[in-house]
Amino acid sequence: MDKELQSRRKYYLSNRDLLVIAVLSGIGGIMSTYIGYLGNLVNRVFGVPFGAGQFVSGLHIFWFILVAGLIRRPGAATAAGLLKGVIELLTGSTHGVAIILVSLVQGLLVDVVLLITRRHNLVSYMLAGGVSAASNVFVFQFLYFSGFPITYLFFIGFLAFISGVLLAGSFGHSVLEIVQQARPFRIAGASGEEVSAAIPAKEGRASLTRVRLAVTTLLVLLLAFGAVYYFAAVFEPPWLGPSCRVDGNVERPLSFQLSDFARHETTITAELKGEFTHIPPQEYTGIPLSSILREASPLPEAKKISVIATDGYTVEFELRDVFNDDQLLLIREEDMLRLIAGNYEGGYWVKLVSRIVVE
Repeated sequence: MDKELQSRRKYYLSNRDLLVIAVLSGIGGIMSTYIGYLGNLVNRVFGVPFGAGQFVSGLHIFWFILVAGLIRRPGAATAAGLLKGVIELLTGSTHGVAIILVSLVQGLLVDVVLLITRRHNLVSYMLAGGVSAASNVFVFQFLYFSGFPITYLFFIGFLAFISGVLLAGSFGHSVLEIVQQARPFRIAGASGEEVSAAIPAKEGRASLTRVRLAVTTLLVLLLAFGAVYYFAAVFEPPWLGPSCRVDGNVERPLSFQLSDFARHETTITAELKGEFTHIPPQEYTGIPLSSILREASPLPEAKKISVIATDGYTVEFELRDVFNDDQLLLIREEDMLRLIAGNYEGGYWVKLVSRIVVE
């Protein structure tokens, strides 16, 4: 009977376990847009429209490592992945319903790696974080058949793997050590017995250095303050509808919907020529960007504009070029605004446009 009870406990999620999964998945789902914003910042630093953002993809997996380390039962990270994906979808993920599958696979892979290694230690967490983070590259490839060269896919997959090793595995391990130093609660092991820490004593839990504690705490604070800034000053809730505003060096700042400029509506034919993505020539109907800017009346000293998406992705244009370009069009696509930039490469075709800043 004792063996049967222990076997049942091994796979049983208590109310506390479910609460931990719900809380961490909720925070992770909401933070996903901020992580996307960080990825866009990395892209801008490297001067590429996508790919370099995989450097921060490990932060998506960080939450699954925490769930796995705190609960230590098979299936906990998988459940967290499913819930996190649903929350990302409901909070306006640009990936649509596909994000549920991506997040579910990521949580499942964390569980699989930890089940195979049979360890909850730094090496296992780093391996689980790396494999899980890299999976998003190949799941999206499977879903959308993007046609990217295989060498490019493995390259950005490798970037994601390194990010998962560092920002999910190593960082998650450090945070778990800090949590268990505080000992807010005890953790039940897979066989039902209670263990006093998520990290076994032989790994040096008792010898956690002040330097490591300080570095981890500093990173947590930086991420927290960055998230507060993002949600307070950058983020545009998708449920407010596809609207946009023009501000900066203009006489008349605008907050508008495309229907406000219906009299200027026009149709163009444009072809998206990205480095790895190509959309054949097709018709797009919307409002010329120049018509919107004329309504706002840029001041004489204005030289350029920045087109900004809800997740912080930004592209810049010279103001004089915008007024002379009839291939710059703002259109409504599903429940978002998108910039069509027929004379520019694919990185300038911004989705989820929410703001135009004249500088």
